[in-house]
Amino acid sequence: MWIEAVVTQADVVKVLAEILPVRILLDSRAEAKDDEAKAKAEPERSLLLRPASLVTLVPDEGIQITCPAELTWTFVGLSPTVQLDELRVMLCPRVVEKNHRPVFEVGLEVQVADFHSLPDFIDEAIVRGINGALATRSLHWGFTETLARTVPLGTIFDLVEALRLSASWGETKITADALGLVISLQLEFVRTD
Repeated sequence: MWIEAVVTQADVVKVLAEILPVRILLDSRAEAKDDEAKAKAEPERSLLLRPASLVTLVPDEGIQITCPAELTWTFVGLSPTVQLDELRVMLCPRVVEKNHRPVFEVGLEVQVADFHSLPDFIDEAIVRGINGALATRSLHWGFTETLARTVPLGTIFDLVEALRLSASWGETKITADALGLVISLQLEFVRTD
């Protein structure tokens, strides 16, 4: 048996309106637990995504977001912040295997960044640098752990004491109209006999 969640284009736009603006940390400060660790971490590198001007579901690929942005990339003691009128990024939701278990992962990749007065080859080099940092960053949901539950049934039944729920796999599907997530579920009853 399975359950399926369908997120429509309108739902995606609504969720993004709640999330954006958001700053994505591209450096080791993201893992730093305290101020001392943050001070020892590499200089700040971050990408601020502002509210989306366009959201498109790209079949079998992901959610394409066009938005203004701000890039901070510290080097040699300088922390320049560059404004971008338009940045195009792709959110890539998919089910992948991590530690021998399926997880729902959302990766992020910059597709196009237009820096006003820079030549295209420099734009492309900056995008490669950002994407290199983003490759180490993604959101994960271990849905098999979240959905693994044993629900006590109380004293309603004599020989059946609980319902055990588990998930074994998942799959994403992206169309021009919606994002779908299907998760396989197993149900079994815990018996006392």
